[in-house]
Amino acid sequence: MLTRRALRSDTGAITIVTVILGGMMLAFIGLVWDGGRGVNSVQVADDLAAEAGRTAAQCVDVRDFLVNGRAMITTHIRAEGCAQPYLDLVNSAGNGYTVTLATPIVLSQNDTLDVTVVLTRPIVFLSAFGFNGRYTGHATVKLTQGVTDAGG
Repeated sequence: MLTRRALRSDTGAITIVTVILGGMMLAFIGLVWDGGRGVNSVQVADDLAAEAGRTAAQCVDVRDFLVNGRAMITTHIRAEGCAQPYLDLVNSAGNGYTVTLATPIVLSQNDTLDVTVVLTRPIVFLSAFGFNGRYTGHATVKLTQGVTDAGG
């Protein structure tokens, strides 16, 4: 004769374990994905700040350079005006992020430019934990004439 098996106390326990482990695995994948993109975004932001600084450095005052031999930029507004087309070009390239100047370009007396940019890239998983996808890059560019370091 066939009898019914009594319900065991562990019925459905594997479902709970699967849900918990699946959630933990999804959180780990999200941390690796967005964390890796975050590290990459910081490096890209630094590179873009350096390139924006190099672009701004192209706007030296030619008349002062020819007369006095000094490479300098007259105002930070002129430097930002020279760097902005580069940033517009980067933003229009469709890379999945936007770049803006964080602060005005700082001109120092020793012929350097300090450039800070903010790269904004959407994040997928970690936005639930308060991450906003904004990464800051900084670069200092020295205005010089000719080659100062051959890289040897």
